[in-house]
Amino acid sequence: MYFTPFELGKEIDFLITKENMVIYNLFDDLYKLFKEGNVFQVSDYDLLQCNDINEKKKLYKRVFISNQELKNSDLYKKVFDNEKIIWISDDSVSFDYKTADSMTISNEGDYFKLRFTYYGNDLPYIRSIRIQNVRSRYKPFNGLMMDFYNNLQMYDPNAHQMQQEKPKQLIK
Repeated sequence: MYFTPFELGKEIDFLITKENMVIYNLFDDLYKLFKEGNVFQVSDYDLLQCNDINEKKKLYKRVFISNQELKNSDLYKKVFDNEKIIWISDDSVSFDYKTADSMTISNEGDYFKLRFTYYGNDLPYIRSIRIQNVRSRYKPFNGLMMDFYNNLQMYDPNAHQMQQEKPKQLIK
């Protein structure tokens, strides 16, 4: 998956506002999952593999512990720092967000701000932030991004258009 702002510049800001609640809510869900560190989930399939309520409780506990361990990891502190998702492009050679092409997603209350930062000008017209499905530097957090992408694919751009109110007419 690639995020591409289609603008030139070292830093480019893109705002996701509530004007399009579907897209805003997708970013809100993504942000909450990162903030809470809920990467691992119990699936319906996992529950079907359990023989009794005790196995289900153990499963939920294992998933909870895995999420807590991940949230306390150095990797989590790199990808979610100071209330921001900081994603260094998986194509970037550098691991330092101060010198690597990156995308930052911050919750500004009424909107989400995506900031794209580029340092290299090798290919100034083809710049993007890559999120790999496999071999991502932020695995397993890339799974959250891929789920976000899949949810985004279900978006119908025509569905969010506000219905205009018909003009009122005076009836005798």
